[in-house]
Amino acid sequence: MPDYNTPFEPAFTRPIKWSVGENNFDDADINPKALSVFIPIESILDLSNHLMTLRDDPNKVKTGKVWDFENKKEIEVEGVYLNAKGKTGDFGDFGNINPKKIAKELPF
Repeated sequence: MPDYNTPFEPAFTRPIKWSVGENNFDDADINPKALSVFIPIESILDLSNHLMTLRDDPNKVKTGKVWDFENKKEIEVEGVYLNAKGKTGDFGDFGNINPKKIAKELPF
């Protein structure tokens, strides 16, 4: 349950921007949509640290399916979710990613 009494501290210095629009590449008949993610230079280390913190928390690690290109089938792997909110606009769906910063206990 989220603690609504603590102030929101973003995980990233600047939010990451995402959008989904029409795929303008050769495979548009197979994959009609394209995802674009813009990561500000200032937030690249923040993103990396956030993902490593998620990885190290057993409560955040989940099982999911991804495509194995070598064997041409879905396989189950462990991973973490990076969730975002968004909305629909004139040119597709878009939004920002800037989750709450996870407090990480130091090992000493």
